[in-house]
Amino acid sequence: MSWIRIALALLLLLLGAGRARAEEPTKLRLGTLAVDGSRYMKDVLALSQEIEKRTHGAVQLDWVSDGRLGDERAMVELITSGKLDGGGFSETGLTLLVPDMLVWRYPGLFRAYDEIDRATAALTPTVRERFAQRDLVFVMWADLGFSQVFSTESSTGLLDLLARAAPWNAMPLDQKLIGEITSGRARAWAVPPLYMLVIGQTRARYMSALRYSYVIGGLVLSKSAWSRMRPADQATMLDVCRQWEPRLRESWRRETERGIAALTKSGTRLLPVSDAELATFTEVSARSRAEYAARSGLSELLGKITAASKAQ
Repeated sequence: MSWIRIALALLLLLLGAGRARAEEPTKLRLGTLAVDGSRYMKDVLALSQEIEKRTHGAVQLDWVSDGRLGDERAMVELITSGKLDGGGFSETGLTLLVPDMLVWRYPGLFRAYDEIDRATAALTPTVRERFAQRDLVFVMWADLGFSQVFSTESSTGLLDLLARAAPWNAMPLDQKLIGEITSGRARAWAVPPLYMLVIGQTRARYMSALRYSYVIGGLVLSKSAWSRMRPADQATMLDVCRQWEPRLRESWRRETERGIAALTKSGTRLLPVSDAELATFTEVSARSRAEYAARSGLSELLGKITAASKAQ
């Protein structure tokens, strides 16, 4: 009967090992350009701790911050090649993952925060579907604030400023654009104020009060990484992120306002925008958006975003 006892002992060992493996946490390796110690990174780590707490340690997010994995293009390539589980992206990375996301960066699309909140809430199912078509999971929205136009030179008005910024405003928000700014080749450009603080505010002498475009962002995982989590933990993670979205946005928008104050305090001059200039920009940007969306096959999506943003 000794062989029976040995067989039972082996079975118990196998069952025990299986339970241990089943209880091992799912560790997700994520990339971000957020700077260590910044408000963004502090909030992201707090969110990650909440996810770990609510899943009872079953899901752990391991962030590789400060661009140590490269720029957003490099991180996208790591995700698509299966070498990275996901990341926190700006519009640049989101557009590389799903080209239709380009529509969100159209100039003049949004004027106020509540418009963005309505549009992103209404379009979440559509966005998630488009990411799912590329074997990706769009977990939550984030944003980096309004881009504003900076300049090294004074201007005769908003139209003059936008004309000088045009070559660089057409570029995505990435390292190439930052290189153009830091090298001094760019005369005027549009980036969020917090980007300008990181780049070096002394390079910009002027900042337009115009809210030129909005920089959306989001947390994205690969489908394979998502499938490693239990369904219950997937649901918990989505629920935590849904609850934290408004909290993070409020925190980051306050940080943007502090950034604008810091820029003006350091000597960057804020250029006002007249009602007539704003009206002209609104008209021209709306016409430009419609034409570009038609050429890109994005008219329907643009229409949904616009309708949602204006809904009351």
